[in-house]
Amino acid sequence: MPTPAEETLPELLSGLQNSRSSVRARSARELGKLPRPPREAMSVLITATDDPEQAVREAAVQAIGAFGLHALPVLMQLLGHGCKYVRRNAVWAITKLGPSATTAIPALCNSLKDPDPRTGGGAAQALGAIGPAAADAIPALAETMRGTNVVLCRLASKALSQIGPAALDTLVSHLKHYDPFVRGEAAVALGWMGRAAVAAAQALVQLLAARAAPAGPSRTSKFGGSGAVTPVALAQPEASGAEETTLVQVIQALGRIGGSADAEPHLLDLLTDKRESVRQAAADALRQIREE
Repeated sequence: MPTPAEETLPELLSGLQNSRSSVRARSARELGKLPRPPREAMSVLITATDDPEQAVREAAVQAIGAFGLHALPVLMQLLGHGCKYVRRNAVWAITKLGPSATTAIPALCNSLKDPDPRTGGGAAQALGAIGPAAADAIPALAETMRGTNVVLCRLASKALSQIGPAALDTLVSHLKHYDPFVRGEAAVALGWMGRAAVAAAQALVQLLAARAAPAGPSRTSKFGGSGAVTPVALAQPEASGAEETTLVQVIQALGRIGGSADAEPHLLDLLTDKRESVRQAAADALRQIREE
């Protein structure tokens, strides 16, 4: 039997018709190693994404993804495939294309709602990899942040931070969301943005100033409007653990952003807080701000 390097294109194409699934999967993988995507190879690989065996389907979509930007239209179509493993590998392949994948933004926004969490998370990562050019995805990512899946919330907030200043207003609005986890993730995302988020420093300081104030009456949040800036609900009473975590995240964000002069009195006050994590975060934030 010839080695993969010695096999010709016709032999690899024929291998995808072999009765043994291991041979079909190997042929798909080797086709993905070709320097250019021959038209006939792309066609048979697309057909192989419907193979009865999962291993073959995955190998086929991975091979398609290996063709890079040439494969983007096909990868976008595969985001709607019936097999979650095909969808996962398609979205991961798009992620590798980074800013070159701008035409996939609408399809990736749809995939944020995929019933498979890994596909949805991959879509958030792909949008983040596109960066500032993915500004049209801000409303969809903001909606994902407000979902019940905490991993997706983190990935969506990360993507918003990678989009940059265009997402700033949306992240600031989420600092007032009724869910402490969402508030905390918004703060984390602003911290990831660093100095690019300096306009959000005052909103973060306001959270520190209000940390001891009693929560107002709750009301239902309604998410209407264009979605560019997310309407929020008043803060509801929250568990002490969630409150502490969110407070630490706000403090850390101020340190990474550089904070403002208004932040220092609040951070100094927190140096005597009874919670060690809060004291440590405040000390670190003060050091970062003063080292600027």
